[in-house]
Amino acid sequence: MAHDNRNTGAHRWERRRVLRAAAGASIAGTTAALAGCLGGEDEDVITKGTTEGGTTGLLTETLIDQGFDEDRGIRIQSEAFAAPPQVQQQLVLNDDIPTGYMGSIVATRNWDDNQIELIGPYMNYHAYVVTRADSDIDEPQDLEGTELSWASREADAWLKVAVILEQEYGLSPDDYELSEVAPAASIGLLEDGELDAILLHEPLITNALVEHDFEIVLDPEEVWEETTGLPMTTVDVAWDRSWYESNEADGEAFAAAVFDTQNYIENNFDEVIDTYADSIGLEGNEQIELAKERLPGTYPTEWSDDLAESGLEFVEQAYDLGILETEPTDEIYNIIDV
Repeated sequence: MAHDNRNTGAHRWERRRVLRAAAGASIAGTTAALAGCLGGEDEDVITKGTTEGGTTGLLTETLIDQGFDEDRGIRIQSEAFAAPPQVQQQLVLNDDIPTGYMGSIVATRNWDDNQIELIGPYMNYHAYVVTRADSDIDEPQDLEGTELSWASREADAWLKVAVILEQEYGLSPDDYELSEVAPAASIGLLEDGELDAILLHEPLITNALVEHDFEIVLDPEEVWEETTGLPMTTVDVAWDRSWYESNEADGEAFAAAVFDTQNYIENNFDEVIDTYADSIGLEGNEQIELAKERLPGTYPTEWSDDLAESGLEFVEQAYDLGILETEPTDEIYNIIDV
């Protein structure tokens, strides 16, 4: 159901149990990308860790610049890291950082040690598998026997693609080679023929389509929606369960500020892109105009239980396929009614 982000009155926050049976799953894990900590003596100040620039950084920067945190009676203080792995390493190990973002597979993997609840969508999935236009790879099945790349094989952004490749196209992880390469660096390697295909997220994919003769061979979000009828996120808004239980008012305000920002960006997309083009990483008018065509829809404008159903479906399929070894639990979801 849709929710009106203009409503600034008191919000009703309730635990929602997901009405799905959990199958099983767990992999030895690393990463959980959390982002935000309650800090200092003033309980209304929340320090939020994030990446520098890109679509993740854009949400945080816009939130603070537009004052959506202050509208909700809190102040968010941003601390930026150079890359997602640094955010993940610093924040998952830091007891002072209880809020941020995480994917359902990573949340499941870490549940026994870190009870992080997923409370709403942070960003819709916006990465694509691309290759050179002159390659022999015309469809996902052609990825068999090739070398692909993504930044981390343990991240939800990749694991969800691995599920789709096996479930929909019959390609298990043994059918291709995955190299861990920073997305920005992978563009040149693909151009030079050192990689056969790469998973690339926005806005890098927009930049690459302008500067190189690349083509998209797999849109994971489109395939997932067509086969399941469910949304697909990259990561979800998350917080430590025990922190929320002790800080419900700040948790409500934090979630509401994120929701307000998502709606503001989507409702003012061209203006936001023009304002933050440099920090996002867009260069030149051609990239900016293409981004205005490709990026709308990156930020969810409603939070619903479909998110939990979709996330658990990924977890269950990952478990069934042997991609995830930790037994899944619907405890990871607590969808907030914003």
